[in-house]
Amino acid sequence: MNTNEVKSLVKSLEAAKEKAALRDFEVTITETLKMTVTVAAKDQHEAEQIVSDNWRNSEYILDADNFIGVEFEAKRPERELSLSGKKRGIQQYE
Repeated sequence: MNTNEVKSLVKSLEAAKEKAALRDFEVTITETLKMTVTVAAKDQHEAEQIVSDNWRNSEYILDADNFIGVEFEAKRPERELSLSGKKRGIQQYE
């Protein structure tokens, strides 16, 4: 084996080691849009019902102008969790 082949092999092994240290994650992105509207109603329940009906009828369209925040939540895939638990003899409780 010549020097270039050895360097190539070492580089491949280092890349494999680095990849082995990485794990997959499922990341959920939740964007929040918010709009406040005023309606006339006899009580809070009716006001919410009127706005809900109007929203379902596309009378209120929320878009980027109504953006108020974003959240990111990462977790390991369920399949990976159960496999890793079995490999290590760990019981998973939900």
